[in-house]
Amino acid sequence: MGSLIAALASYCEAKTNNGQWLLRIEDLDPPREVSGASQSFIETLNVFGFQQNEKVLYQSEKIRQKAYQKALEQIIKGGHTYNCACSRSELKNTNINEHKCRSLNTLPNKPYSINLRVPNRDITFLDRIQGTYTKNLLNECGDCVLQRKDRLFSYQLAVVVDDSFQNITDIVRGIDLIDSTPWQIYLNSLLNYQQPSYAHIPILINKTGQKLSKQTFAKEINQEKSLETLIFAHNILLQKPFVKTPKTLNAFWNDAITHWNINKLDNIQSIQV
Repeated sequence: MGSLIAALASYCEAKTNNGQWLLRIEDLDPPREVSGASQSFIETLNVFGFQQNEKVLYQSEKIRQKAYQKALEQIIKGGHTYNCACSRSELKNTNINEHKCRSLNTLPNKPYSINLRVPNRDITFLDRIQGTYTKNLLNECGDCVLQRKDRLFSYQLAVVVDDSFQNITDIVRGIDLIDSTPWQIYLNSLLNYQQPSYAHIPILINKTGQKLSKQTFAKEINQEKSLETLIFAHNILLQKPFVKTPKTLNAFWNDAITHWNINKLDNIQSIQV
């Protein structure tokens, strides 16, 4: 349900502003990818009546991988990275300012990641839902991995490159991703990309305050009751109740898009269901 409301909010926000809604499959980690999961996700969206405006972008495609490598090389050339062969246990209790790898320029003789070396700088942006958000890159965010030890590219790098490639102007996503935004804004500046605007919608939580997810045993959405499920999601997002309950998916989307108001979610971080 959490994924559905993120899709619903982003879809309505795009369509009510005569924009385009794009679908990206962020399949950056083949060893952890569940066979058939991506296709199942796409088919579910189709069942619920979502219609993307362009073909689906897969981050695993060779042309995208080359784009990430080119961006990484640009960041390395600018002197904003360092190589790190430390294990997680070695880094666990290490203060970022005491991390020896940050000041080294050598290539380790064992597998290493390529990390972004962040400056002591505040990143501030105006979120359309959550308001002004500020984080210090060094003291609150820390460095982030751009390419892992197994040479797979990180989410932080890939999404920034793809947002620019797809000419994304507005990002609507869950507030659980808001802490990634300062890194992405900083990477945008290093790569001379246009800065998109952000709107982080509240996450759904259970009665104990846990985010609804597979880890907290949240139920899968019912595809056989797509219309009822969409109406439920629409109501969760605090939108104006329908004057007349839609009888078809087309009727639902027409009403939901026409009356969509993202301001109903102002300053709300979580919604209990």
